[in-house]
Amino acid sequence: MKYQKYYDLIKEQAEHYDRPQNCQIGQTWQYHLLPVINNAIMLAEKYGADRDIVEVSALFHDYANLLDFANSDNHHVLGAELAGAILTKDGYDDNFVSRVKGCILNHRASVVRDKYSIEEICVADADAVSHMDSVVELICWRAYLGEDIMTANNFVKKKIQKSYAKMSAETKELTKEKYDSIMRILF
Repeated sequence: MKYQKYYDLIKEQAEHYDRPQNCQIGQTWQYHLLPVINNAIMLAEKYGADRDIVEVSALFHDYANLLDFANSDNHHVLGAELAGAILTKDGYDDNFVSRVKGCILNHRASVVRDKYSIEEICVADADAVSHMDSVVELICWRAYLGEDIMTANNFVKKKIQKSYAKMSAETKELTKEKYDSIMRILF
C-alpha cells in the first residue's frame, strides 16, 4: 500500500486515543477513521479528484484529536500543521503539502469554511458521511462518556444535522435517503 506508513501511524495513534475515551481499542479506527478514508477515496473517484491528496488528507484529518482530545476545538488547524510537517519531512513537494493541509483545514462541520478544491469537498463530505454510517457508534461513544440517553441522542442528532448541512449538493443527493431515515429514528 502506497501510504502504509501513514496508515500504521494513524491506526496506532487511534488506539492510544481510545483508552482515555473509554472506547474499545480499535473503535475510532474502525468506525470513524477507516470509513472516512474509504468514503473519501470513493468520492474522489466519483468526482474526479486527486486520489492521493484525498487519501492522505483523510488519513490525517483528525490527527490532532488523536494526539490529544483537548485539541478538539482547533484540531483542523493543528492537524493541518502537523500533517504538513510530517509530509514535508518525508519529501513531499510544497504543492502536495499545501493541498493536503487545505483539505484538513476545511473538513469540519462545526467550522464551516469555503471549499476551494474538489479534494477539500471529498474529505469534508467523507467525514460527514462517516457520521451517518456510524450513528450507533456515536451513541455508544456518548454513553461510554456517561451521558444519559436523551443527551446522547441530542448530541448525535445535532452532529448528523451539521454533517449533512456541510455536504456538497452532490453528496447530499447521494445520502438523502440515509439522512432522512436517521432523522426519523432519532427523537
